[in-house]
Amino acid sequence: MKVLFIHNYSVDHEWLLWKKERRTESPAYYLWGITHLDKYGIEVDVLPYEKYSFLKKIGYAIKLGDLDHQLRIFLQQSKYDVIYSATQTGTIFLSLLSCLGLFRKPIIVKLERPFKVNFFSKIFVKIFARGHAKILCLSNRVRDQLKNEFGIDEEKIPIVDWGPDLSYYDSRIAKTKSNSEFILCAGSTSRDYNSLAKAFNKINYPLRIYCSEKSAPDAKNITPNISMQYKKKSVEPRALSFEKLIQEYEKANAVAIPLKIPKHRADNTTLIGLTNLLEAMATGKAIVMTKHRQANIDVEKEGIGLWVEPDDVNGWNKAISYLLDHPEETKIMGMKARELSENKYNLDLFTSQLAIEIKKSVKR
Repeated sequence: MKVLFIHNYSVDHEWLLWKKERRTESPAYYLWGITHLDKYGIEVDVLPYEKYSFLKKIGYAIKLGDLDHQLRIFLQQSKYDVIYSATQTGTIFLSLLSCLGLFRKPIIVKLERPFKVNFFSKIFVKIFARGHAKILCLSNRVRDQLKNEFGIDEEKIPIVDWGPDLSYYDSRIAKTKSNSEFILCAGSTSRDYNSLAKAFNKINYPLRIYCSEKSAPDAKNITPNISMQYKKKSVEPRALSFEKLIQEYEKANAVAIPLKIPKHRADNTTLIGLTNLLEAMATGKAIVMTKHRQANIDVEKEGIGLWVEPDDVNGWNKAISYLLDHPEETKIMGMKARELSENKYNLDLFTSQLAIEIKKSVKR
């Protein structure tokens, strides 16, 4: 069985490195399971990210997704059994062609966020669902909405649990005894660092933030116990290399994930912060996170951390102070986080679920 994979950013270098040396520079779960599908007799090709840049611009302008990808897929569909997209906008045009009977290969897409419910979205989602063999839902809330509000068949919308490549983290953790000396915070997309920084103005404890210049907190909110490092140039891929970031996770007391979730977007915000949550779990750290309605991992229910309401400076103060005042409980939260990662949220289990859905989608 042969699968063609696409994403909304280039993974060409990482995929080439994996094929040549069976390794990646960033954690392999950023490739959404394709690195491990060969264990299940599934061969994968990655469509090169860009050939006709003008088609990308046209496609997004007319709300049909990446036409550069989709037209190339259409022309070489005979080579593949399944098309697998890690982005929900990557196969919109192909799903329309599929509904019209002009594209006959099964399409699988990963979906991270609910849709706004209105007249137009109900038409769009019906077409979108009909044109896809499987819609892989990372959230129960997404799946429930598709089922209950759009009437999508349960068989078409399985839940899959994305998770970290634990072997990648374990091979890079120094495993040396060191004192937990700060709260770690990393990430750039939709971050509410200002609320977190204001909370730490009243907490006598170090906070380290790794972010982008754009997402960094205002200078007026920075006190001496808060240090920042961010990428200043567009050519820099991130504030800190993955290997160094993992070492920071290892030394941290706990991990804070402050998210900017406007009230009007609370019900359809994408899964921002999920990557950092999984990283914290992989490295065995307690987590304090802005409450996210789409998140499938309930940090309080699982006993791995605490929720804070959006824009709640006092809530951040209380949650961080609680962890600092209860070091043994914080340590136990971290241990439970790692156990949860080992038992449910990891790349191996995600890939096994993915392989099942790929094989189900192919009509023999």
